Amino acid sequence: MARVINALIVLFEFIGLSRSLKERKIQFVYYYTQISNLIATASAILLLIFGLKKPVEVLRLTSTAMLLMTFAVTAFILVPLGGGLKDLMFKGNGFFHHLLCPVLSVISYMFAENRVSFVWTIVPVVITLIYGITMVCLNAKGIADGPYPFFKVKKYGIKKTVAYMVGLSLMIGLFSGIVSYRTPYKTDIKYVYVHGLAGWGSYNLRDEFIPYWGLSGGSIIRYMNNKGYESYSASVSPTGSAWDRACELYAQLTGSVVDYGKEHSERCGHERFGEDYSKKPLIKDFEGSKIVLIGHSFGGATIRLFSDILKDGVRAEINATAQEDLSPFFKGGNGNNLIAIVTLAAPTNGTTAYDMHDDPDFDLTKIPIPEEYEKNSDALSNSTKAEKDGRIEEDYAAFDMHIDNALKLNESIDTFEDIYYFSVPCSTSVIDEAGNVYPDPSITENIFMKGAIQMSVYTGKTLGGYTIDETWQPNDGLVNEISAKAPFNAPSKEYLPGMDLVPGVWYVMPTFRGDHMSLQGGLTKRINVKPFYEELIETITDAVYD
Repeated sequence: MARVINALIVLFEFIGLSRSLKERKIQFVYYYTQISNLIATASAILLLIFGLKKPVEVLRLTSTAMLLMTFAVTAFILVPLGGGLKDLMFKGNGFFHHLLCPVLSVISYMFAENRVSFVWTIVPVVITLIYGITMVCLNAKGIADGPYPFFKVKKYGIKKTVAYMVGLSLMIGLFSGIVSYRTPYKTDIKYVYVHGLAGWGSYNLRDEFIPYWGLSGGSIIRYMNNKGYESYSASVSPTGSAWDRACELYAQLTGSVVDYGKEHSERCGHERFGEDYSKKPLIKDFEGSKIVLIGHSFGGATIRLFSDILKDGVRAEINATAQEDLSPFFKGGNGNNLIAIVTLAAPTNGTTAYDMHDDPDFDLTKIPIPEEYEKNSDALSNSTKAEKDGRIEEDYAAFDMHIDNALKLNESIDTFEDIYYFSVPCSTSVIDEAGNVYPDPSITENIFMKGAIQMSVYTGKTLGGYTIDETWQPNDGLVNEISAKAPFNAPSKEYLPGMDLVPGVWYVMPTFRGDHMSLQGGLTKRINVKPFYEELIETITDAVYD
């Protein structure tokens, strides 16, 4: 969204600039309006090229505060002094430079961009002060006449001019503080969000247009940061195995090269090393930070396996790799800084969305599916399919989400006594008086309806012989409610508000009424989930600091 708005800003800035040059020629450099809009143009172009990087955000803060100053001075000083509302705000370059671009810039910076540290609010104040002092000096020497009345030191005298300058400095300082304000961080915890199958994160360009964590409802990551909870969004393989995704998460958190492991990469048939994050770590000082991991869907398996590898290490990698060549990730003995793990709509014990297709005793063709749901389900299927690249089947996410394989993975993942665990299942299922289960179409996206209907009636056995009974039928369109609660082999309790929480136990939060993407803000059925995340994080924070 930020790039879209800033693209419009660049367009309107060039239109306004061309009109300004036509009307004022080279004298346009005397005007604060033109300076602020030139900085806005530069900052918007840099954002389009480099994205939401800190230097760009500092420049965006500067230009936004200065544009707001331009708007305020025009609307509340120059217009009342006889400038004419229509002429200054709705005609010529004024419409673009006094009104349209300031409004767009404020909207973009406050609602679609990352706000930088409060210390940077001094930058627009300094620039404005330098401009003001320069213009007063030029007025005193008779080189410039104005261009604003409060710079005419010969007319108003030094005392009034100083008073004007002080007032303007306070005004730009106020505007700079308003646009940049965010709640100071309330804790020293860093919250890392990990997406699910076919998902994306902050390293992906699309996240700036459509954030995975928030979708059409606006970035949850940005919202939580502004609420005082330091939050980050990882970008792991959309269709890769839990192992590969865990290795990528480690590299992003520690600022290192992705190492999939010597033994694993040779056995699975792909390159050992991946992307280098040494110059673009997700967070600073991973080992010295308290970390909470939040995983949606297959992100749940990713963060659970990540925690196990970090703490326990991997014997196969230790045996196959020279000590000096072994990644610290596989050595174990780390992870004391992991304080909580949260899974959201995660196929922790697998999902019948995959297994029902493998059951020879279950005939999917006998389940009537309305045509509109049949067509829309193809979009879901296509988005989650992996492009085969020669690796073995068990190195894809689809393998890990089969129930037999998920249960086997659970056997290798410990529940640690120093980590708090929370899970949030989702479901759109309704159960009638006869005990029939079916999805509620009013809260289920069309792309999930076909799968939800089929999962609602499926009972049978996995290829490994595990029995799927009626308790598996309630679902969110992709994951069974029972599977998303907690690992079957781990201690768990239903969460109740006010209860004493201890680490080493899975607390199953109340089932969220929504489909598989509801906790992402919904696709076409938009849901405001920001209060949910705020309450969830507050629960975790209270548990940790109790």
